[in-house]
Amino acid sequence: MLLPPPNITGTLHLGHALTVTIQDVLARWYRMKGHPVIWIPGFDHAGIATQMMVEKYLSKAKGVKRSDIGREQFLSLVWQWKNEKQNTIKSQLKALGASLDWSKEYFTMSKEHSNTVIEAFLTLNSRNLLYRKKDLVNWCPTLHSTVSDMEVDRLYITKKMQLQIPGYDKMITFGEIAHVAYPVKDSNHEIVVATTRPETVFGDVAIAVHPDDERYAKYIGQQVWHAIRRTYIPVVSDPLVDKQFGTGAMKITPAHDPLDYMIAVNHQLDIIQVIDEYGNITDAGKQFKGLPRFIAREKVLNEMSNEGILRSINDHEMCIPLCSRSHDVVEYLLKEQWFVKCKDMAQKAVQAVKQGNLTMIPDTHKQLWYDYLDNIRDWCISRQIWWGHPIPVYYVTIDGKTEWIVARNEDDAKLIAQNKYGSHIKLHKDQDVLDTWFSSAILPFAVMGWPEQTEDFKTYYPLTLMETGSDILFFWIARMVMLGLELTNRLPFDEVLLHGLLCDAYGKKMSKTVGNIVSPENIIHGITLNDLTVQVKKSYDAGILNENVLKRMLAANKKMFPNGIPECGADSLRMTLCSHNIKNQHISFDIMECQTNKFFCNKIWQASKYILLMTGEKVYQKPTNMATIDCWILNKLSVMINAVNDALTKRDFHEAIASIKQFMYYQFCDYYLEATKWGFKSENTNIHISHTYTLRKCLEVLLRTSAPIVPYLCDDLYKRLSNKLPEFLSVLSLMEAPYPVPEQFNEWRDVSLDERMHKVLKIILEVRSILAKVSKKLNPEVHIVTRKPENFSFFSDVTNIIKGGTKIFNILIFLENNYTQSKNSVCYPYTSDCTIFIVIENSSILEQLNKNISNKTIVQKEKV
Repeated sequence: MLLPPPNITGTLHLGHALTVTIQDVLARWYRMKGHPVIWIPGFDHAGIATQMMVEKYLSKAKGVKRSDIGREQFLSLVWQWKNEKQNTIKSQLKALGASLDWSKEYFTMSKEHSNTVIEAFLTLNSRNLLYRKKDLVNWCPTLHSTVSDMEVDRLYITKKMQLQIPGYDKMITFGEIAHVAYPVKDSNHEIVVATTRPETVFGDVAIAVHPDDERYAKYIGQQVWHAIRRTYIPVVSDPLVDKQFGTGAMKITPAHDPLDYMIAVNHQLDIIQVIDEYGNITDAGKQFKGLPRFIAREKVLNEMSNEGILRSINDHEMCIPLCSRSHDVVEYLLKEQWFVKCKDMAQKAVQAVKQGNLTMIPDTHKQLWYDYLDNIRDWCISRQIWWGHPIPVYYVTIDGKTEWIVARNEDDAKLIAQNKYGSHIKLHKDQDVLDTWFSSAILPFAVMGWPEQTEDFKTYYPLTLMETGSDILFFWIARMVMLGLELTNRLPFDEVLLHGLLCDAYGKKMSKTVGNIVSPENIIHGITLNDLTVQVKKSYDAGILNENVLKRMLAANKKMFPNGIPECGADSLRMTLCSHNIKNQHISFDIMECQTNKFFCNKIWQASKYILLMTGEKVYQKPTNMATIDCWILNKLSVMINAVNDALTKRDFHEAIASIKQFMYYQFCDYYLEATKWGFKSENTNIHISHTYTLRKCLEVLLRTSAPIVPYLCDDLYKRLSNKLPEFLSVLSLMEAPYPVPEQFNEWRDVSLDERMHKVLKIILEVRSILAKVSKKLNPEVHIVTRKPENFSFFSDVTNIIKGGTKIFNILIFLENNYTQSKNSVCYPYTSDCTIFIVIENSSILEQLNKNISNKTIVQKEKV
């Protein structure tokens, strides 16, 4: 397996902890099952995200911009940041118990990985899968860079609302549509156009209508007056126009809208850029040149009103494209960029899933996979930032024309250029860097030494499993599959396991914006509210959080953790993360569950102390005559082992934990262990031998079964116990011990015994219910009366488990023919062949019990 490399932007959050825990449980489980497991750790340089973080830090801590210090010094600071954050993240991974192979640690900007990235780029280019083209791209004015389609969040709003946009002091209004008139030349008519982007009118080059729209048929081929540009523009017809949107007539602004661009290309229209790379109005905006786009919007609307062409402004549903990194509004700008051709590679990835060669868990993602890849666009891999893999491309300018040269290094590029254009040419380096996801997409084979046929590559590629969050199915998984198939001719892994989005206890996505982020180490070690506040303010002082997020996080912490976060430990955190169905779209995480799971871990500890106390000095041997309750609990142990192995095979971690808890909490501790207390009080040597064997067998197997999930507790306990109990293995870690498998415990399976004991446990629950409010100090006596001799024999045989389960000392079993009811008793007809009598020397309690039993009987009859 490959650990999805955490970004070096900061520290791990609970989403990372979920991924780490899932993979670690599987790594430990497979190791114990005898499989050779390689689990490779690494760190991602996270180009845009890291550069943003370092820029925020510089601005807040030192009051400078990256442009103030230059590229070389800025990159030097990023490397310092990387080293610091990488060490912190590594400590966090180890604290979570991640059993990674640190000898294979990688970083996506290391020299080795950079060489592999270059090789991948050159190979794609040699196969004609790369091209450079001027096209509309998603542009983030805050980042001053392109972003991929998948890095654009779509915010849908149904009415007018205000949003805080980076770079603006005041909130910006969205959800409005303006109706603007364009007078028809040599006519008294006008065409009214609806637009949500009035600030782009300086780039209008035409009005487009649908060829079948009868409302505008007579205007096609004519011209309209553009009052803001002070010029005439044509009316064109195009089937791409939506007759139903707005007035059915579109203003065509090709430099800032993909649909407009397509129509402009169809009609060979001019392309005028109105908004620049910083989100400001260009020279085309005349008197508004240099104004931020959303400030210009208000002024353009005023100008339209003054010109008498603004007909109305109304509320309007709309979709706002936001950069997932900066939360700025994405602009569509015409840029020359590098693209990867994806269509053929995507179809191979589709077929891999359809043909069953690539397993996807849960399979609900299959249709999304097909839909996305069937409609995939080519991948823009250029980024206009400083931190990242330099694109291995150079260019020369010959007679005013740029020629691009793809080469491994500058010397190779110079040689190619000189051979083609002569020795006096001037070579330039492409200043852009590659999209971070490009270097991440080749990780499965890059970390194995590709393109060299190394031993690791031959032995461990492809990976067995890729586990990660479902939110990066297309960011990462799809691209790994496409490039893996293309560059190695093999799938990069056989199985994809996708977990859902981690949310807080209220179902809200964990994010800094909401303020509900929780650090794993704060759950493991615990933290006071005051120290939480100090942590958050430290992040604010470093520029990682802005003032609004600071306020939200402080308020959220005060609300969620008024008394701080109690120390829960890594095991409890791991258990809680795996206690939910990870395949669900959303996974709600409640810190209170960590406390509950800490109590469960303590239960195992206390049970171990009891077993050591009661059996530590006794000989461990398999009994010739095993007590019935020992046979039953070993049967339950066998059932649990089967269920846990089956659940882990299906990647249903929550079911594995539920089975362990069911066995440990209820069957073993609540019933069986309590019953052994009565057994050890007897003078029957066979009972002592039977209980000793069974208790120690169950504990030893339980610790090995639970070890992948709660490794710290199990390793510690097992090591301590192995020093005192010879049947425990002498191992440094339980990863060296064999995992319990169903075949080893088939001899204990007894369905008939299970069914009979199930009846006994139901009787115990009924007695508990009846005596729930009766003090044990009153020494109640319970008589279980049955008609059937076989029941009498069995109930008598397992009386100790009834005593242990009910915490009642006086449990007596009778055959109905031999029983006389005491006058100080109440009768509860439990079933047709079993009656429960409660004997107690207290008339008021008896009266209350009579009333309770009557009510229970009525309820039972109603159910029947």
